Amino acid sequence: MLINAENQKLILRIIEQGVDQCATKLAAMSRADWDMRTTSLKAYAKPDDFAELKAPSQYFYGASCQSPGAMFLALFTSRSAAIITHAFLGKGRPDFKASPSMQELAVAEISNIVINAVASVLADRCGTPVVLSAPKPSRGARADIIQQAFGEFKPAGNIFSAYIHLAAPTLTTDCTLLLMLDDVTVNYLINVLAE
Repeated sequence: MLINAENQKLILRIIEQGVDQCATKLAAMSRADWDMRTTSLKAYAKPDDFAELKAPSQYFYGASCQSPGAMFLALFTSRSAAIITHAFLGKGRPDFKASPSMQELAVAEISNIVINAVASVLADRCGTPVVLSAPKPSRGARADIIQQAFGEFKPAGNIFSAYIHLAAPTLTTDCTLLLMLDDVTVNYLINVLAE
């Protein structure tokens, strides 16, 4: 399917509503305000389309969830993972220190909450449930995590992707969401939104 600019705007509006819900959920978990910094859309995405894959990559924590026709991935730098884990599990205790495996599990749960916020908005707008897999935690180079998510996603046709960057300035931390939808899902979404 050819996705025109008007269709991209329709999809972007829904995704941004979901991201607003993500920011609300992140704020509740971290006790800090989060806001959307950037959003980019790509109608026919491939792993190489993401500039960060070509740049040197630091260590990241992430988690992905899938449903038929969709893949959701949340990524946190190791620094951001430590900060958000401390806020989520440490409940303000300055002496709290999480191990890497504890951070991986905490990020997976945080990602699950954030991803479900976006999926819920999509489901509400489409009038159909979105059943997501359990979050699959990962850690390592950002490029490897994204390549792995693309490799596990089995789309029907082309991939439409949205790349969203959120930040909490007072915590100096951030989160990246990557949403991939296949042609069947995009067609359905566009038809529902056009009504």
